[in-house]
Amino acid sequence: MKTVLGFLTILHILLLAACSQGTPPNHQNPIERPSSKEVEEKTIIKKEKRLKKPNTENVKQFFLEYAENNPSSTVRLKTRLGDIEIKLYDDTPIHKGNFLYNINEELYHQTIFYRVVPDFMIQGGNSDNDQTLEKREKEAAYYIPNECKLEHIHKRGAVSMAMSYDDNPEKKSAQYSYYIVLGTPLNEGGLDAVEEEYGIEISENSREIYSSIGGTPHLDGVHTVFGEVIKGLDIVEAISNEKRDSGDWPINDVVIECEVLD
Repeated sequence: MKTVLGFLTILHILLLAACSQGTPPNHQNPIERPSSKEVEEKTIIKKEKRLKKPNTENVKQFFLEYAENNPSSTVRLKTRLGDIEIKLYDDTPIHKGNFLYNINEELYHQTIFYRVVPDFMIQGGNSDNDQTLEKREKEAAYYIPNECKLEHIHKRGAVSMAMSYDDNPEKKSAQYSYYIVLGTPLNEGGLDAVEEEYGIEISENSREIYSSIGGTPHLDGVHTVFGEVIKGLDIVEAISNEKRDSGDWPINDVVIECEVLD
């Protein structure tokens, strides 16, 4: 009996020694489990990392969240001819978020109005600035989901996003290129002609607007209107009348600096 007890005592001592050295019996191996708070924090970190920059996979979610976290609705475009203030629409949040992101990340730094057409529109968003191009190289290329709204038409002063007409059935918008609408008032005959030529129907409310202040109704339902000029429409008109080459590019660059106001 003493021999058995002695053997058990020695075995017990050996087990205690093994435990003290960090090697407990296999059936008692502890598994480290993070707390629920740690799990939540790691999930948030992963989510923030995933949404740190927009790309083709997260573009919609990214800009919906960006617009929510950056509720500013007024921006200013500063040019050598004067300033243009734009109100961004809250009900086109993906386009609004994209525009604010481009400004805040200085992706619109030293851009230019590269196409100007009197009584039609001015188009901007491109840049030859080395600093801006270098920053854009670090961004993923993507297109913005269409957010056309019946109530947002291409009236004079509307701000809309450009898009490619090649292989783009969903009418997704460009990443940077936008334009500001001009256009002259259209009478009933002119509006009827637009309907017939483009196979569209212009509502009575839209007809009143187009006949009173003008615009480009044939673009409705195609390009997303995401804002409008609230100050400086005369500057837009002055830019459209700049001397230009055969490609409608101004002879003297109209450089733009953008800033968020509120």
